[in-house]
Amino acid sequence: MTLVHDDTLFDAVFRAAAESERAPMTGLELYERRGALVEVTEDEAGLATAVVEERGFALRLFRAGRVAFAAAGPSEAVHLADRTRALLPRARPRRGFRPPSPQPGEETTRTPLQSPLPESPEIATDVIHRLRQILASASKGAVSLTGATVLSGERRERIETTSGRAAAWNTAAATLTATVVGKSGGERYSSRILGAAPTMAEIPVARLAHLAIDRVLLPLSGKPCPEGRYDLVIDPLVAGHLIGRLAPLFFGDGERELLRTWTKDGKEPFASSVISLVDSGEAPGGTVRVVRDAEGTPKRRTVVVDRGQLVGALTDVAAAARLETPPTGNSIRLTWSAEPEIGAANFHVDPSPGISPIDILKGVSRGVYAAVLLEKPDIDPAEDRFRIACCGYSIEKGRPSGKLSEIILAGRLTVLLRSIQAIGDDPKFVSIPGGGAGSPTLFIPKWRFL
Repeated sequence: MTLVHDDTLFDAVFRAAAESERAPMTGLELYERRGALVEVTEDEAGLATAVVEERGFALRLFRAGRVAFAAAGPSEAVHLADRTRALLPRARPRRGFRPPSPQPGEETTRTPLQSPLPESPEIATDVIHRLRQILASASKGAVSLTGATVLSGERRERIETTSGRAAAWNTAAATLTATVVGKSGGERYSSRILGAAPTMAEIPVARLAHLAIDRVLLPLSGKPCPEGRYDLVIDPLVAGHLIGRLAPLFFGDGERELLRTWTKDGKEPFASSVISLVDSGEAPGGTVRVVRDAEGTPKRRTVVVDRGQLVGALTDVAAAARLETPPTGNSIRLTWSAEPEIGAANFHVDPSPGISPIDILKGVSRGVYAAVLLEKPDIDPAEDRFRIACCGYSIEKGRPSGKLSEIILAGRLTVLLRSIQAIGDDPKFVSIPGGGAGSPTLFIPKWRFL
């Protein structure tokens, strides 16, 4: 096989793989991604801009439950079929693995891809400048920006299989990462913040600035949370990290036994009746916006917990085959050269039964508001334990009455989830691998603080 013109390379790789694996092949899947990424960094050394373009191919061959995977750039794509075929005899059998097929009513279109154009670096620079201005103004100079990076990219993807799927789609993503320093009473505290959105224009710059201010000033100016029982109000950006750590429990059928143990074979709820957990490709405020997953399956809204009760799972093609259900469109590729795996798009608490956070606070006579994470949450679903270190405010008669430099939330995870009495209507999202996780404000009465 010889190197062919760029526009026909996908067809040539697919044809070579199909011809070399005619029998007893179960099938094949060929994936292509083209992307353009702009990166703007501002730090002590000044402003730096980089534009990166990528193109890659990934091939999976299926035979009698065995799956072989390999990936290559354009210059090596001509050898992809041979490389993947050589891996197939050593691949271990995996139940349910098969080439993705079209879903009922799904259109199949073979669409050549064009490489996307990178966004303007000036837009990314403006995002950093706006963050700097809001930090200085809102903190009255107590918080400064020491470094920031904006990444924004678009990718165009397509997939074709011998079982009839042919699809192409576009996705985009943008992130803002910043390091900030706060000063109070001669002390300094630094922190890193991260925000993500489908486009640069949707990055919540103002919200991230106020989050950064709280994160670096509260540990310097507050007092530790006293022991006792208080009503607990958890900010959406703290709760979002908790919800994100729950998402893998619903990835296919891998944690079914653990979920059975948690719920005593369905005799107990997973969470309180105000909690429904959903994954969606187009959740308002979500960090990603997707119409198809990494296997080309149309993305749909999937409910895994309905009013506290377990009702479903997030699946790719293989997991759906094992569970004998339609795939939910939850296959992801963390990079174009990585094998597909199950992941979430925008995994979140459904806010539809929520009330205003102001109304939640009005009902708190003596409580604690967990506003900002101080470190990565320690959450162990297998042991049914969690520990979250954060800072925030004490609440008296519905109003903030003092700053708290350290709030430790710890205990049994099942008890926490089943104790949630009310939720807000204010969902916000945080980043998780491959997507985002979100939650509104959570209210738990009489939580014990040690």
